[in-house]
Amino acid sequence: MPPAGRELEVQVLGAAQSASPAVRRSALDRLFTGGCVLGDGAMATMLLDRGASIDTCCEELNLRQPEAIAAVHAAYLQAGAEIIETNTFGANAYRLERCGLRSKVREINLAAVRIARHCVIRAAGAQIAGAIGPLGMRIQPHGEVSCIAARSAFADQVHALAEGGPGVGADLLILETMMSVAEATEAIAAARDAAPWLRLVVMMTVDENGDCLDGSSAQRAAARLTDLGADAIGCNCSYGPTSVLRAIERMRAATPLPLAAMPNAGMPFSVEGRSNYPISPVEMAAFARSCLQAGVTLIGGCCGTTPDHIRAIKSVLQESAPQESG
Repeated sequence: MPPAGRELEVQVLGAAQSASPAVRRSALDRLFTGGCVLGDGAMATMLLDRGASIDTCCEELNLRQPEAIAAVHAAYLQAGAEIIETNTFGANAYRLERCGLRSKVREINLAAVRIARHCVIRAAGAQIAGAIGPLGMRIQPHGEVSCIAARSAFADQVHALAEGGPGVGADLLILETMMSVAEATEAIAAARDAAPWLRLVVMMTVDENGDCLDGSSAQRAAARLTDLGADAIGCNCSYGPTSVLRAIERMRAATPLPLAAMPNAGMPFSVEGRSNYPISPVEMAAFARSCLQAGVTLIGGCCGTTPDHIRAIKSVLQESAPQESG
């Protein structure tokens, strides 16, 4: 990655200087031992707000405009995020093929980790999650992609995200917006085979009623993901905070694992050709309070959320955190 500009350096340094003692303890330590950790928010909608074309392959920007990706990471770190996700949601062979970039799976994922690593190096305690989204293709028996091919595609992405091992590759993996338990099954298997040392957070996406898009209940999905060996499970994107919270409350009854909740900012609506999201930072803070009551340990945002939303969640976490001496 090219050297970051002075403004970016100041932002990242500011995030490090404002880090609390709890942040300086590893976010991963707290996430998997009962603490609460703050994730980041949206990447793609932030890039669009900052001038990217709607037709842009956001993952390709890891190669063409790394400074744009770094600026978004820095904004979230400055807002208080303790875990930032790589810009790799769609960086699998099937999605990249639509942009003529199938041959660049490894290159794009490696670049994304490198950009994120540059940003967290001065943000004490911050961690990098390798983001893995769905393939964008249905797998058999409901689609054309075989389970073997799906697992292979996920494995290629995991290998690249993990390359270099601890301190170089990703610090954990987040499988997100999984639309079916069957696809999540292949993604988990690929992650366990390709990078067994990495902790694995798996998040489903749900409908307005809090059920997974393949018809599975949130409880059934939670039980299955637990059996498959996820380290934490949860729900992201969906129809906004209400549907995510509904799913999380049902998952809690079906698993002892840590829970993750990262909703979008509601369903977008168009104003003069521009997408707007209805959920405000104040409303996201109220969601965070409900998450804490439900036992969630990783809270962040998805589409339409911004550093202001993450900053609002941080204020709630600070209110609820036990005071530390020293």
